[in-house]
Formats: sequence, structure tokens, C-alpha cells
Amino acid sequence: MAIDTTRAHHGTKSVHVSTDGMQAYRQAYFGVRQPFFPVQGNAFYGRMWFYVNAVPPMQTHWTNIQGEGPVPDAGTNVRANVRYGGQTMKHIMANYDTSNVGTDCWQHSAVEMPAGAWHCYEWHFDQPNNRMELWLDGTQIPALTVNGTGMGCINNGLGGKWLLPQFDTLRLGWEHYQTSIAIDMWVDDVALDRQRIGCGN
Repeated sequence: MAIDTTRAHHGTKSVHVSTDGMQAYRQAYFGVRQPFFPVQGNAFYGRMWFYVNAVPPMQTHWTNIQGEGPVPDAGTNVRANVRYGGQTMKHIMANYDTSNVGTDCWQHSAVEMPAGAWHCYEWHFDQPNNRMELWLDGTQIPALTVNGTGMGCINNGLGGKWLLPQFDTLRLGWEHYQTSIAIDMWVDDVALDRQRIGCGN
């Protein structure tokens, strides 16, 4: 991960994250903690512009947006990762995973993550309502609006519930969990707010 001058959505610089495709696990994130978190009401919107050279065409599971924090209602020392990324032939997905209790839940869409040009992701993480939403280039992806439960879970430690955390960290970039193609991704014009930001600001 590095500040890069070869590609930018606005200005002259962006964050360039890259991974090789030889290892089953790779992480290239940058993060936000204080002073944005804790956010009033524990609900927030985000926006990022991204350019990815190519997206894995196989079953590889990856993450681009990850909100994290403790889940007091789930038990002692339980933390949740609330994610948007993709899996299964380039399709964008939502994922919910926890530490100290087994979950790893999914919600799939038929929308492919685009490559080869700049595109805009917007998201909304709303802990009081256990709700998360995603937009691509200003258009909401209804299949990826999750209200408390998704399509299924590998483990049933929380009874299929997606209990959103008390957010204390946001990570953006690329993380994959199976062998992938090599990834080059640029991230620019990141913004966070308690209201929807839009792609034009």
C-alpha cells in the first residue's frame, strides 16, 4: 500500500493497494479510527472512488469495505466485521463475521464489481436498526440491503443474526481469503458523514 501519483480520481494522488495472487490470504487496507469514531447514533455513511485493474473471475472471496467493533449484545469480547466486497464470478456481496463466536454470513447479488475505470461505492452502516446498504455509481443495489439477517451463515453462533457492532474502526482497500489474481486497486475521494454524501462531491 502506498500513496501513488500514477492514477487519481481528483487531484494528483490516490492510495494504491496491491496484492499478489499466489497466496490464499492477502490484506492491503488503510483504516479510520478516532476522531471519527465513535460516531453519534452509531450510524454513518461512507463514499469512496475506486479503480481496480481486474476482479477475480473465480470463487475468490474478497473485501473492500469493512466496519468493525464490539457487539455487547452477543457476549463477552465478541467483535463483528461488517463487510462489502465480492465472491463468485466477480459478484458484489455483503459479509458478516465475528470473533469469539462463529458466524461468517453472506448476502449475494448479481451485480459485478466493475474494473478498468473509476467507479463510486457508497455505503450506510446503521447499528441501531441492524441495517446496511450499498450503492454503486449512485444506484442502490437492493439485494445488498441487509436488515438483521442475510441468506445464510457457515456457523450459527448468533442464530443467523447480523448484529452490527459499536463501530470503532473502518478499513478500506482489498483483502482476499482464497487464491486470487494479482490485484492493483486505487482508492480516492474517501468521505464519511452522518448523511448520505453522494458521488459528486
